[in-house]
Amino acid sequence: MSNGLAVCSAIQSLLQIPYCLLCVALCLMPLGDLLAQQAPVEAELVESEAQGESVAEPNAESVGEPNAEAVAEPQEVPEGYQEELDRRIKFFQQLRLELEDAITKQREIYIKYANREQYGPKYRRAYSDERNRSRIMMSKVYDAALDILRIGFDEEAITYMVTMLQHRHTMGFYDRQTLEGAARLIDGGSNLQYMFEVAARSAVVCGQFDMAKQLYEAVPDEDQKEIDLRLEYSLEDLRKEYEAEEKLRAAEFESDQLPRVKFKTTQGDFVAELFIDQAPTAVSRFIQLVEEGFYDGKDFFQVIEHLLALAGDPDFTPGDPSVKFLVDEHTRPDARSGLRGALVMAKVPREDESDERFYPNSASSQFAILLTPIVDAQRDQTIFGSVIEGMETVCRLNRVDPHEKKKKGEQEVPADSIIEATMIRRPDTLPAPEFFQ
Repeated sequence: MSNGLAVCSAIQSLLQIPYCLLCVALCLMPLGDLLAQQAPVEAELVESEAQGESVAEPNAESVGEPNAEAVAEPQEVPEGYQEELDRRIKFFQQLRLELEDAITKQREIYIKYANREQYGPKYRRAYSDERNRSRIMMSKVYDAALDILRIGFDEEAITYMVTMLQHRHTMGFYDRQTLEGAARLIDGGSNLQYMFEVAARSAVVCGQFDMAKQLYEAVPDEDQKEIDLRLEYSLEDLRKEYEAEEKLRAAEFESDQLPRVKFKTTQGDFVAELFIDQAPTAVSRFIQLVEEGFYDGKDFFQVIEHLLALAGDPDFTPGDPSVKFLVDEHTRPDARSGLRGALVMAKVPREDESDERFYPNSASSQFAILLTPIVDAQRDQTIFGSVIEGMETVCRLNRVDPHEKKKKGEQEVPADSIIEATMIRRPDTLPAPEFFQ
């Protein structure tokens, strides 16, 4: 365990998260339709236990602490799978060593930079490159650990997964791999509340609404966070929106022609596709601003946990060409839904007693990226795109809120920014955007 603990300790230091070791054995338990989509070797193992299982109730008081009741003895590996399990463990250990090397190099660059031994833009870029390499390696090691737990048990793999799931919970990074890892640990006996939270939120994001309902029902309402109460309350509405959006996205994936924009940010890169058919004015204007370099250097000036990341604030200088108000497109019958990763044209909020939350036709250059699904987001704002690559980058953006009062002595976190936005695919001609006069 010494090497594994050293790597997890290095990751903990890098991510600045509390370390929690949960020695929980994997029991091959049913995980619904998600696991049925795995390779036949895993599906064969799961099928024999796919009846009558339920989710354990979490212990809210044990959040962040090892749970002795969750410790179990490793299950015997089914006949014929030991060789494959050994191969997966060996691959995991190889990747873990590569991760340790990446983290060590990142620290060396940072120390030399901080001590002015190697200083300047060249070394800032070197640090950024090594940091991105470390993050990529973290995900690869996580996937390798998950691959082990699909057919057997390895204490180092579980230790690593617990550490990374705690980090993903902190950062709000929810995807299929996060869901499967958390669900397998819960099925293995974990009753840490954050494990239920990250599993339920990931289930919602991935469209596994029956699993999300089961997970939420296992947590008493008084112990749930505001985000979880909101998602649980909206499950059926989100299910409808998700299913409708999935059909559209499948057709778009098949045609593979939507405009794409790449954002290079201080936290890494991400790519979004733009819904030019359902929001022609918003998309056309957005592309114009990208190609003019308007978004280059702009801050994500408001990033609210579990809600949104907002960028594109205009300078409001005399004659600023970005301050043109777009006609609303959310009233179109084919308006898109506000799922996680959706790009929303931000409008000016109302502060009067009107039933409307925003002034009509007040979107300009500001756009938001939704960090969690919001039911009826398209009711009063135009959804004009969706992040298709690098959502983990968006999740890492520093949480900043200019409207939040700082406590005395509280250190202000700097906002992340868009270094450069570039179109990587666009139509030969753009529809003329309609501006509100």
